[in-house]
Amino acid sequence: MPGKRRNMSRRDWPANLRCRRDGYYSWVNPTDGREYGLGRDKRAAFAQAVEANLQIMALCDKPRLVDRLNGTTDTTFADLAALYRQEIDKRLERAKIVKATAMSMRQRLATIETRWGATKVAQITTKDAADMLREYEDAGKERMAQSMRSFMLDVFNHAVAIGWRETNPVAVTKAVTVEVERSRLTLEDFRAIHAYAAANMAPRVARAMELALITGQRRDDLRNMGPKDISDGYLWVVQSKGGARVSIPVGIRLQVVNWSLSEVVANCRDAVLSKHFLHHNAIVGKARPGDPIRAQTISLEFAEARDKAGITGSTGKTPPTFHEIRSLAARLWTDERGEAFAKALLGHKSAEMAALYRDKRGDDWVRVPG
Repeated sequence: MPGKRRNMSRRDWPANLRCRRDGYYSWVNPTDGREYGLGRDKRAAFAQAVEANLQIMALCDKPRLVDRLNGTTDTTFADLAALYRQEIDKRLERAKIVKATAMSMRQRLATIETRWGATKVAQITTKDAADMLREYEDAGKERMAQSMRSFMLDVFNHAVAIGWRETNPVAVTKAVTVEVERSRLTLEDFRAIHAYAAANMAPRVARAMELALITGQRRDDLRNMGPKDISDGYLWVVQSKGGARVSIPVGIRLQVVNWSLSEVVANCRDAVLSKHFLHHNAIVGKARPGDPIRAQTISLEFAEARDKAGITGSTGKTPPTFHEIRSLAARLWTDERGEAFAKALLGHKSAEMAALYRDKRGDDWVRVPG
């Protein structure tokens, strides 16, 4: 059957443009046959049809995913970013990272993709990476430069692993040195701040400090702790950062302050029924008695007690924050029980130490010795 005769009056029309007898224009997608209405304005219909045809041509010119995965076309950083996002999702699913870490990784990846998205992965040089890091340093953001360098190392290691690069361009960049600007918390400072908090502030402020010093745990983990986490004579902690599983005997005592974990936990329990050791005792805004304290509140109340106690920190450095209690705990426990004990308590375990303190049940819990 012969094909439909072409209307010569429409020989200059954009491809795929149609017009009904009533003057209504439409465009037909050649890839799936779907028809899209364009109205009765001829000039607007022509312009939209041309634009749509160009879009279809661009899509057809893009390399297929299978070709990109096989490396048969020149891959861009945008292609690498797409694969690395899948890697982030896998790590999150396997509990290798937590949600906050995954979000931070995605944000950093987006920042790099904005800069190098269209650049071929194989053409990104060490100078490119060094220039990007230098911009952060020149802006006084040494900590950001340090974390970005570490992240870029991992991204390009992934590119090397899948065969998209022979070497990692970030590996030979200069490591970023960050000068610690926060003052270290001494035991004398701790005692002064604790004394002020115990005498002048809500009981939870001193309780938070005590829990932090005895357990060595982070702020977010402290606020999540409660009676439910104690069983068989241990406090069971799944750390929110990194997912380390640490079981701490409630009988451990830090001799330099003469506090045991069981005594600190007992002090946290009061007339208010709560699932959390650190909780509200009265209505505050939307919070009700028994509700957990926000992590930021823990930091702010510690800072208030620190300032009222007259602890200002070393010259040229910022005053110590609540997080410095974790560092103090590590030093004090190291002095009393040794470095391996302190690392086990904090969840910083080497392969040898992990084997030494691994729970006999063979699971992922590391039991701190009593």
